[in-house]
Amino acid sequence: MSYSIQNLEDGSRLFKCTEPFHLANGRVLEHWQLCYETFGHLNKQRDNVVLIHHALSVGPHVAATEANPGKGWWQAMVGPTKAIDTDKYHVICINNLGSCFGSTSPVTINKLTGKRWAGDFPDVGMEDMVHSQKLLLDHLGIKSLYAMIGNSMGAMVSLTWAIAYPDSVQRLLLTSSCYKSYPANIANRRIQQESIRLDPAFKDGNYEPDAQLNGFRLARKLGLYTYRNATEWNRRFNSFNNIGIHDDEINSYMDYNAGMFCRSFDANCYLVLTTAMDRYDVTQPYGSLFATFNRITAKTTVISVESDILFTPQQQQELHEGLLTGRVDCHYINHHSQYGHDAFLVETETFGNYLRAFLG
Repeated sequence: MSYSIQNLEDGSRLFKCTEPFHLANGRVLEHWQLCYETFGHLNKQRDNVVLIHHALSVGPHVAATEANPGKGWWQAMVGPTKAIDTDKYHVICINNLGSCFGSTSPVTINKLTGKRWAGDFPDVGMEDMVHSQKLLLDHLGIKSLYAMIGNSMGAMVSLTWAIAYPDSVQRLLLTSSCYKSYPANIANRRIQQESIRLDPAFKDGNYEPDAQLNGFRLARKLGLYTYRNATEWNRRFNSFNNIGIHDDEINSYMDYNAGMFCRSFDANCYLVLTTAMDRYDVTQPYGSLFATFNRITAKTTVISVESDILFTPQQQQELHEGLLTGRVDCHYINHHSQYGHDAFLVETETFGNYLRAFLG
């Protein structure tokens, strides 16, 4: 059998494949796997599935489970009686190909060499993430999704999916994202990528597992800055009376969070995923906005955060306009917030209301 499921002690599962997976760029993964978690129960009709696509820096652990009681990255949103009600829905979250939370990526073993892929891991695109996940759902016998939800990079994956497999998605929610990479986003990510690659300890991606990658820490600090808005930064750190105290506070905050992230994430994976974001443009295979978005049959909601400096309201508005050009049934929400790109993680009560309305 070329496909199999392995249950892990932490409640997650591995979809393991011995059949070669052909990437869009022509490279081939001879052996590959996807790590995923499920929440709630699949009904007999198999029509209550909600697929959540995670953002860049997190994985499939959306909420605590009996097997893994650790807090999930969307803990307040997913669970019994919550906005995404696991008494009603069967929720699936799949770690993207190239990410470091169990799926095939630079940190996993290349079975052809017996060593970690490290810097030799091939580039992957959003379409590769989607096609690999579709194989998993086909293996599980899930042909139709009640809803698909994506935040940030996750929304890129969701949008790509809804275009590639339109008949499989009934409802589509896209938060703080875009339909193509914009120059400002590419420039931001390029600075981060160069800071990683120019670090002498990086060694072309073949660094030691315990290496202190200062370039990676610097990259994360820049990313962290863009996740919030200047108003929120100033409110949090500008309320000190003594000159210099707020400088120490914000520096400590950045150092702590960057260090914590770099201990849990992998620099090569960060490069793979951010490069996939740089090359993202859902219109490329189809040639026009109409031809691209007219494929979507899902009832769609786009959420824009007005203070988001990473994926700006302009990007959400142009996404919405493109969907309307393609005659998609699309609802647009302009979310008022000072929390910038991270609003969907912070303001869970309001976003919970959006989700309940979206799910019906």
